[in-house]
This record gives sequence, structure tokens and C-alpha cells, in this order.
Amino acid sequence: MNQSALERDTTLLQRAPVLAACRDGPVSRSTIAERADCSRTTAYRATTDLEERGLVEQVDGGYRLTGIGVTALDRIERFRDELDGARHLQPLLERIDAPELRENTHLFADATVAVATPKNPNAPVDSWLEHFESFDRFRGLVVAGCPPAVTEQGVEHAEGEMDLEVICTPLALEADQNAAAEAFETIATASGTSLLTHPGLPFTMGIIDDVLIIAGFDQNTSLPAVALTTTDPDAREWADELYRRYKAEADAVDESSA
Repeated sequence: MNQSALERDTTLLQRAPVLAACRDGPVSRSTIAERADCSRTTAYRATTDLEERGLVEQVDGGYRLTGIGVTALDRIERFRDELDGARHLQPLLERIDAPELRENTHLFADATVAVATPKNPNAPVDSWLEHFESFDRFRGLVVAGCPPAVTEQGVEHAEGEMDLEVICTPLALEADQNAAAEAFETIATASGTSLLTHPGLPFTMGIIDDVLIIAGFDQNTSLPAVALTTTDPDAREWADELYRRYKAEADAVDESSA
């Protein structure tokens, strides 16, 4: 991209409020200035520039978006959502290097992010426990051994025959077996539990009724370092599709070996 094109694109990003002001046009320049929170002079210059680019058009009553203007505004808003999501998810992205997450940061701009700190090292686990305590249906991907408190809740759910389906990596499966063999057997052999394994899971994720949780772990200690929580319907739909994809490739765990 040459400097001239970059400058034009930068200017277009700056004109985004004016584009948004024309979304349900036609609207006058004075209305555009009010909606975009700019001066009428700025609105004049912006609409002139955007009209030259073919992004807005002048009709009776003012300015409105063209077809390409609608597309450009959608892409700009998506870009800004992705940037906001990436900034918000920085603690998680530092722990998880997965394209599935990087390419969908726009879904998590409003998510709650709990980060382990020296004063509150259990913040990510507490976030998980809050939602894992009670549910009707759980679907999860697990790439690391579960913290003891989560395992304890898992045993309670298994004994209560709750709907629990988990896909683990072989390493996570082995870690849980070694850490708490009796608890693992209780969970794995419960009538309401389905346990599967997949070697290539991208991260730990729990779909708990309408709540989505994603966890990142410290590479040195293997302890939870950050947890993201969201109830956004689009994020939940993305997680459901991701889970279904890995489930289709997963193998059931033989109960006799649990």
C-alpha cells in the first residue's frame, strides 16, 4: 500500500461518524454535523469528499449512503469492534495463540475479563466456579488439568447426573487422572457425562447454558491466569459451532480405561 492510499484510508476512518450519520438518510448537512458531533464546515468537507469517493450521494432532502457506502461503513465498524475486542482481550491473547480467537475478537468487546494478580490469584478460577456451580447443560473443551475446586464441582455434578459433555486433549486427560484418579473416575463414568478426546484443541472453553467462558493458563505453572466470560449471543453461536467442529473429530473415552 502506497502512502497516498494509506492517507486516503486514514481519512476514511476519520470520516466514519459522517458516514454513520447518513445511515438512515437522506439527511441535511446540519443534521449530519449534529449527529457526527462536528462543525458544519467539517460536515461540508466530509460529505464533499465522501461524495467524490462514491460513498454518499446527494438527493432531495440531503445525503444518504450509496451501496458501497453501506459496505464501507459496515467494514469500518467491524474493524473498530475488532480493535476494541483485541485491546480488551490482550491478557487472554497473551496466553492463547489460536486463530479461532484472534479472528473473532469483535465478539468479545463487552466480555468480562478476570486476570490473576498477586492480590487475587484465584480471580480466573472464581469466575469459572461462579458459572460452573449450577447449570442445565455444559459443553467444554479442556487443554489443561482442572484446578481442584473445579474438579470438586465436577464430581458434584456427576453425582447429580447433570448434562456434562467434555472434550479433553490427551495431556489434559492424563493430568486429571494423575491428579485425582477417584474424582476423575466418578466424573467419567457418571450417567450424565460424555467424555471425549481430541489432540488439537485450541484452548479451554466452557459453554454453560447461555454463558461462554474461555480460560488462558500460565505456561510455567499451568495455573489459570485469565478467564473471559460473556453472554453475547453471537459469541455463544461462534462457540457452539467451534465445539461442534471439534466434537465431530473427537473420539469417545473408553470407560473401562477411565
